[in-house]
Amino acid sequence: MKRPNPAQLRQSLEMANTIVRHGIRFVCMPVVDEADLANLASQAEERLERMALIAEAGEKRA
Repeated sequence: MKRPNPAQLRQSLEMANTIVRHGIRFVCMPVVDEADLANLASQAEERLERMALIAEAGEKRA
């Protein structure tokens, strides 16, 4: 397993802080390699999109 450089670690922390600031609960997941990172990032993007659609639908009902 290759150790990430400081810039990569900083980017991960910034993303985690952004999610927390928006009040979204999340689970921290270790990344095995670049392919795993891409897969987990894709899953996170899909979940965030789904959450946005749910929020928009809730706003339209109100």
